[in-house]
Amino acid sequence: MKTSYNKGFTLVELLVVIAIIGVLSSVVVVSLNSARVKARDAKRLSDARNMATVLSIEATEGGTAAALTGCVTADASVATCTGPGEVSQFSNMKDPSTSGTACTVTSSGTCQYSITAAGAKVDNAKIRFYLEKAAGGLTAGLHTINANGVYDQ
Repeated sequence: MKTSYNKGFTLVELLVVIAIIGVLSSVVVVSLNSARVKARDAKRLSDARNMATVLSIEATEGGTAAALTGCVTADASVATCTGPGEVSQFSNMKDPSTSGTACTVTSSGTCQYSITAAGAKVDNAKIRFYLEKAAGGLTAGLHTINANGVYDQ
């Protein structure tokens, strides 16, 4: 009498393994989405700090605060700034998740960085940006940073 053994997996075993892989992959996808939001907010904070630093440098050069050029209207997109000096580099600063309109005081979602300056001077300019989640000690939502690097909520 010869006994034969079938080698391999049963259909049930294969289905269980496929189900486990599916559950694990969905957990990974959810985790990656959260990481993407954190990365976008980190870039926003970095961009805002860099623009505030440029404004601070331009405000202290030459004895008197220089006038902004190109972005003198309230809540103008930073991409429209043409000067003075390194302020023209603001055109390279873009919100990582939207190609939409510039941030305003009523913005309730992601928006492009905007600049507002009373008297159109660099020393009193404020950069407006939107955070998707709390980051860097700031809550989620709309924020501004001034030329001195101070955040307003």
